[in-house]
Amino acid sequence: MKNIKTALAVLIGSATLFLACSKDETSTGDVMVNFDAAYVVNGESSTISVINITTNKVENTIDLTKLQSSSGESQMEMGMTNMWPLHIYISSDNSKLIIAAPGMDFSEGHGMMQTSSTGSATDAHSQHHSGSATTMVMSGRILVLDAVTGDLIKEIALEEMVHNAIFSPDGKELWTAIMMPEGKIKVFDATSYSLLYTIPVGQMPAEVTFSDDGKKAFVANGMSNTVTIVDAVSKKVLETTEVGANPVGAWPGMDGMMNVDNEDGQSISMIDGVTNMMTDTLDLGFMPGMVARNTMMNQMWVSDPNGSKIHMWETNNGGVHMIGKSYDDYTHKGEVTVGSGAHAIAFNKDGTVGYVTNQAEGTVSVVDIPNLKETMKITVGKKPNGIVMRFK
Repeated sequence: MKNIKTALAVLIGSATLFLACSKDETSTGDVMVNFDAAYVVNGESSTISVINITTNKVENTIDLTKLQSSSGESQMEMGMTNMWPLHIYISSDNSKLIIAAPGMDFSEGHGMMQTSSTGSATDAHSQHHSGSATTMVMSGRILVLDAVTGDLIKEIALEEMVHNAIFSPDGKELWTAIMMPEGKIKVFDATSYSLLYTIPVGQMPAEVTFSDDGKKAFVANGMSNTVTIVDAVSKKVLETTEVGANPVGAWPGMDGMMNVDNEDGQSISMIDGVTNMMTDTLDLGFMPGMVARNTMMNQMWVSDPNGSKIHMWETNNGGVHMIGKSYDDYTHKGEVTVGSGAHAIAFNKDGTVGYVTNQAEGTVSVVDIPNLKETMKITVGKKPNGIVMRFK
């Protein structure tokens, strides 16, 4: 994720999206995921690569432009040429995938999202997602897929760009942020897909995430340099917390803390999930792509897309777990050279193997976590971004 501030100007039109189906090797009709899998969203290709993490091979490719409704409805072509699917999440019961398609390339950062109040783009998202400030379709899409078959369950078309969509921890709702100067969260019913709530937040909100206990939602407001914290039940805003410059996401960390990656600030801000206050800042010296927690290893990982690396900190001291309430409790233990444009990081069930999407080279790095070593690269689609794991 990069510099989230200039794409506003390109919010010029909306595209008509039509659903589809095709029985070829990349169609959803041929997918059957009965193995432990990593789902990788390929932005430029508008596909999802399904990796068998036992063999580390791509078993299936889901073409998002050729989706077939699970209800067997008529096939239609998606008329959106610049879909640019970005992030992917899975429901708590592992049955559904949800993908946000903002309609623009964020492979080089979110800085391009900084636009003037008149709506003219000056940067094109700093290119974090690597786009240009040319005229482009900026309407957003949310796609809900069957995680086993790849069939399309629901498409939600929005007039505004969205960065991600996520299931609430209880699986009853879908949450997404509208990336506009007058930012807002939209909450949909996960069964009927009707709009339930609209919640005002900060300017140009990007990622929406939840605390581990599911009680709070965290919204990173890129243009406001804040994180809005929302009561997940009442939908009331509890706090707006100042963080670093151009925050993109607040990611669950150790001991109930949330780690916020600040692209322009080149830092990580720590928010206490209980008090809602920022407690510490970690200066990185590079623009973070994403922060990921390896729970099994008591580690925090941060991707460095420009340096083609991932960095690791841990809260272990002589084998004794430390309470990670401050970055003073973390020790930088090393880094791993991976692919160009390193971004999202995910881990296998026991935390011994990591998977890193490399946006600039169309690969996923497989990392030996205990030995801090890349062991192989898996070729996927163009500009892979989000990744999510599913264990059968």
